[in-house]
Amino acid sequence: MNHVFRNSAFTMVMEILSNSLRLALIDMDGTLLNGRSINAIAKLGFEREIREIRRAFSEGKIWAYEMSLKIAKLLKGTLASKLIEEFDKIPLVRGAKEFIEWLRLKNFVVIIVSDSYTILVERIARKVGADEVYANTLHVVNGVITGKLSMPTGWQLVKGCMRKSVCKLNALLKYMAKYNIPIGRTLAIGDSNIDICMIKYAKLGVAFNPKSYEVAQVADIVVKGDFYDLKRTLEPLIENPEIFP
Repeated sequence: MNHVFRNSAFTMVMEILSNSLRLALIDMDGTLLNGRSINAIAKLGFEREIREIRRAFSEGKIWAYEMSLKIAKLLKGTLASKLIEEFDKIPLVRGAKEFIEWLRLKNFVVIIVSDSYTILVERIARKVGADEVYANTLHVVNGVITGKLSMPTGWQLVKGCMRKSVCKLNALLKYMAKYNIPIGRTLAIGDSNIDICMIKYAKLGVAFNPKSYEVAQVADIVVKGDFYDLKRTLEPLIENPEIFP
């Protein structure tokens, strides 16, 4: 009975708040983190293999989702704890936790979207206080990585997509529907080409320390620095109801 009551109460609260909720999608590698999870994988003894896979992708020989599958296969037989240990060495960009706390105070639902793995992304979500994560699932059995990967994909629904393991535009649409948030109250922050689709379609798209000309070109705002710099740039826009209701 109590469980049913809590669910009903939660639903009522969400219906009330849905009129004012906002949505922020934030990339992890190179955005929240001052580094990338693929480099942590390479340091486990796969540097040559990672270079070859990246080269094949850059030369157009494989799709982005195929690159993700190949990298996951490299990890077969590796202890998940070893991957986590190496990943945890990557520092957060200065001010990341405080920035997400500020977004939540401004009524944002904060989602970390990444083509990395949930076992890693969830660790960052707990550190910074994000609400949810959207990423690939790396299968682990008895603490050992199996090499299998479950991908949200979504690129099948998007014309001209890079065929990524995680379509971030699909993630944007999913969470807009889940929380009943219109496109006019959405924010997307990323640094690389894989983030272009969400940056382009969100109400406010931010290229944060962009790694390519293309991602900077589609963004509404380009910010270089740390999350304190980003907050100073966004604050007058977020506070202006004519720009961001």
